[in-house]
Amino acid sequence: MKKCENCNEPNPDGWFYCRECGGKTSKPSFTTNMYMRSEIGKRTDIEFSTTTIDEDIKQRNNQLQSR
Repeated sequence: MKKCENCNEPNPDGWFYCRECGGKTSKPSFTTNMYMRSEIGKRTDIEFSTTTIDEDIKQRNNQLQSR
């Protein structure tokens, strides 16, 4: 049976937070390091930028009109 990693209370229903102590019942199974080691985490062709909502709407309208 699963138990809380903080207080060792039983967690038969698999709750994310312990009903006794309020802490997380288990360690996360996915970490940032796991993502960075994956193929998609190694991509360098992704560009991030900031834009306003108005600029985004204009750009999307231009894309739709050009189709």
